[in-house]
Amino acid sequence: MRTTAQAFCWVSLDATLRRIAPERMLVVMPVPNWKDLRDAYGSAEELPDLLAELEPDPQSPVWGELWGRVCHQYSTFSASPHVLPFLLAAASGWEPTSRAMPLALAGSIVSAPETNLEGYGPSVEQLRILALETLESRDLSRSDRIYVMQSAMAFEGDRVWGHALERLNDGEFSGECPNCGSDVYVVIGQYGSFCSIDDWVRNPKSPRTEIAARTPDELTGVGRMLYARCVDSGDSQLGEWICQLFGTGECLKCGQSLDLAEVVAAFEAG
Repeated sequence: MRTTAQAFCWVSLDATLRRIAPERMLVVMPVPNWKDLRDAYGSAEELPDLLAELEPDPQSPVWGELWGRVCHQYSTFSASPHVLPFLLAAASGWEPTSRAMPLALAGSIVSAPETNLEGYGPSVEQLRILALETLESRDLSRSDRIYVMQSAMAFEGDRVWGHALERLNDGEFSGECPNCGSDVYVVIGQYGSFCSIDDWVRNPKSPRTEIAARTPDELTGVGRMLYARCVDSGDSQLGEWICQLFGTGECLKCGQSLDLAEVVAAFEAG
């Protein structure tokens, strides 16, 4: 069996792709001069060694180290886009259930507003195709499916849902009432479905209002697309969460009706 280190022979990225994912030869990029690039810790010259150690196990320390260098607290650096073809090559050679980590990192790099993607359009397009292909697997865990769906949105150019969708895994989105400016907590998922303006975690008895979910037929645009991807992958529960996320709620302070997706998107964009 080929080891990860062997798979990432540093003769050239072209050679790497030929061995790992020959069907993805649309992406042919020269290996960058890492010493001239920067990551979160300074010179990016140590990145080749990290990239050579990538493995499917999401618990491997290499992933924490790589995230910390190229997408530190969701901030990116001059070296960050240069790892995209390598993440693509790794994920392409692994089973769908092992792709969430490289796709999530790639998506976070792409969705960061400061990332310069000039010249990396082919890599992003191939990552988009791979993410959608991965979503067809019914063996993904729900949390991994959410991360891959988010990454697909990032690869499609949506820097809001390409960054914020993962909050479904936490069960809470933040927002602000457009009328009175109160903080709004939109809770969807494992903790229920409601809106609150208080710290509902520390105060379980805090007032809350129910979310009025849209029906699948009422969904449009991004909401309809996300719902379809959930249903097509066999996760009807996640589809229900999308209907809630694109539903409506009410501000407990002023009574303003809230389009929840718009409230979340405005908060994320701000």
